[in-house]
Amino acid sequence: MLILAACSTSGGAGSGWAAGSGATVRFSDATAEAGLDVADASSQPEGNDTVEMSATRMIGGATVGDFDDDGDQDLFVIGGRSSDDALYINQGDGTFTDMAREAGVAGDRHLGSGAAVGDFDGDGDLDLYVTSLGPPDGPRPGSHRLFRNDGDLTFTDVAGEAGVQQTSEAVPDGFGAVFADYDLDGDLDLFVAGWEKEAEADRLFRNEGDGSFADVTADAGIIDDGIRGFSPCVLDTDGDRYPELLLVADFGTSRYWINRGDGTFAESTDESGAGKEWSGMGTAMGDFDNDGRIDWYATAIFDDESSGRGDGNKLYLNRGDHVWEEVAAEAGVADGGWGWGVVAVDLDHDGQLDLVETNGWDFPAYTNEMAKVWIAAGDGTFVEVAEQSGLTHSLAGLGMLNVDFDGDGDQDIAITAADDGVRLYRNDTAGAGAWLRVFLDTMASPSLPPDGIGAKVVATVDGTSFTRWVGGCSNYLTNGELSAHFGLGGADRVDELRVEWPDGSATVLTDVAIDQTLTVTP
Repeated sequence: MLILAACSTSGGAGSGWAAGSGATVRFSDATAEAGLDVADASSQPEGNDTVEMSATRMIGGATVGDFDDDGDQDLFVIGGRSSDDALYINQGDGTFTDMAREAGVAGDRHLGSGAAVGDFDGDGDLDLYVTSLGPPDGPRPGSHRLFRNDGDLTFTDVAGEAGVQQTSEAVPDGFGAVFADYDLDGDLDLFVAGWEKEAEADRLFRNEGDGSFADVTADAGIIDDGIRGFSPCVLDTDGDRYPELLLVADFGTSRYWINRGDGTFAESTDESGAGKEWSGMGTAMGDFDNDGRIDWYATAIFDDESSGRGDGNKLYLNRGDHVWEEVAAEAGVADGGWGWGVVAVDLDHDGQLDLVETNGWDFPAYTNEMAKVWIAAGDGTFVEVAEQSGLTHSLAGLGMLNVDFDGDGDQDIAITAADDGVRLYRNDTAGAGAWLRVFLDTMASPSLPPDGIGAKVVATVDGTSFTRWVGGCSNYLTNGELSAHFGLGGADRVDELRVEWPDGSATVLTDVAIDQTLTVTP
């Protein structure tokens, strides 16, 4: 069964909403003019031990957030073996300035893996978590970093006192990470994925509310039986407000855990129809069929050489009651090459989520393969337009994130790559439809997680509803912008904007103007 186009919740789309104007998606490489000059966004192997020869070829992430609280989105990029980590502060004019040293987040050079943002101490400032395999001259456990934002664009590493400096005592491990409120107590917990088979480094840390975290992996019923984890998401898939834990992992070890609502999870991968990807790496979640339920996309290797690497990406449609229907091949998005990071975002503002995926590996069949830009066609299929769009990234891509760095309403794309710096592709699509970008502010409501992470946001135009979720997902070593972004086609107003908060309450705004960035409070 293929994806449906935008559905109506009240008997018909009517005359107030129409699909986008058929705008052609266009990107331009804005890296140099934006001032993003970090030299090496990954760490390539230099030794012969297992960790050096495997894990360090797959690391080098980035994340986005408004670290100085000025309304512009900033970028943190891991430098790797040969460069300092960079904290690019948005100057509000399309350029960035690296403030990592002044801010205290550059630190010593290290085998940095992934990065995630979240206000873990609830003080109103975004904090930064960085997974790391340790020093360049010898990986070691205990090297993860938790940078507490001190509110004046300086940070303090508190990973040790917070108890999140390592995910394995014996093996340096740690890839994608995500902040989310799995127990609905109003503060942000942390899940970290681990890839090394013997490390058992897929760990759930519960926020204790005093600046520390407790490792509750076993107590929560999460059994790491050799999971090769890369990209976790913590989002509510069944509408009961308690977020599920979805983990895309390598070698057929992806997992789907149902949140029981009592602090524990039930593993239900096979029963749900999920976890079919063999070499799972990246992930993106969103309502691809506009039915109000969150769907799940996982990147993986599409085996061009018939050597047992798997049959590519998977697109799981949420059919309710923890049942997933996999339709990637029918939708035309199974073959992403050697897939890594991915984002799901409405690039042309026609009301439908598109997909952008980066890929690459140093095998002949996957070298210099271009990234994929899949535009939703409106009939359940996608059309690949990377070359025509100008997003012609063909390096060994790893991490990917979406961010509106120039504040013009459309979402731009940043990509990290092995042996290369971060690349920023500005979305220059002309003639796109209307848009609305929503941030959430929960500072006055301590029972709600900071920045509304996990909230469901629904925009309705003349009976047609579009649903987005805020945060809760690692795309592969990266987190995207903490906003709910809507493409609204030919709409001239939003009849109703409804925010469904994780505590069960809701905020409803009516007659909302389009083409604006809006902050909503409970």
